[in-house]
Amino acid sequence: MGISPRLCRGVIDSSLIMVNSKKIWAVAVVAVVIIAVALGVWWYKNEKPFDPSVDIKTFTTAGQFDDYYKNISEVYKKDTDGGKTPEETLQLFIDALKKGDTDLAAKYYIPEKQKKEAESLLQNKTKGFLETYIKIVNGKKTGTSFADNLTYEFDFFDENNKQVHTGQFTLNNSTNIWKIESL
Repeated sequence: MGISPRLCRGVIDSSLIMVNSKKIWAVAVVAVVIIAVALGVWWYKNEKPFDPSVDIKTFTTAGQFDDYYKNISEVYKKDTDGGKTPEETLQLFIDALKKGDTDLAAKYYIPEKQKKEAESLLQNKTKGFLETYIKIVNGKKTGTSFADNLTYEFDFFDENNKQVHTGQFTLNNSTNIWKIESL
């Protein structure tokens, strides 16, 4: 007795169906992975948050510069942390430091420096240096406005009238708020 041709055909047909369904699943999985990777690349290029502290010296194309300046302009238009005068911004900065709020204090810097200054101020707080820093910037000082009326410089002095520190402030033209350039 042998196997009937009809039975053989059924076995062959069902094994082909199993092979074809495995291929279909494999193709579907590969397609999903490709779509996920493509979406991830698109998101990375288009949706990652703008970082104003990026080093523009690393840019290699005009498009990178254009994108940066478009984005930084938008950041400046929305930046309202600071005072209407350099003195007011300095006082806001000192008040934030007195409260120990280094994140708030860093917001008074120009956007390009906020991230770095937040890290630096936090390190100084951790090391116990904020009180000395507050004493210096809250002490005797003189201020000078530059001819462009967009830059203001403070010189800070110790109790012997020796200059111990300098700070430069700049006007954000988009919001008419003074920001710390360096301090």
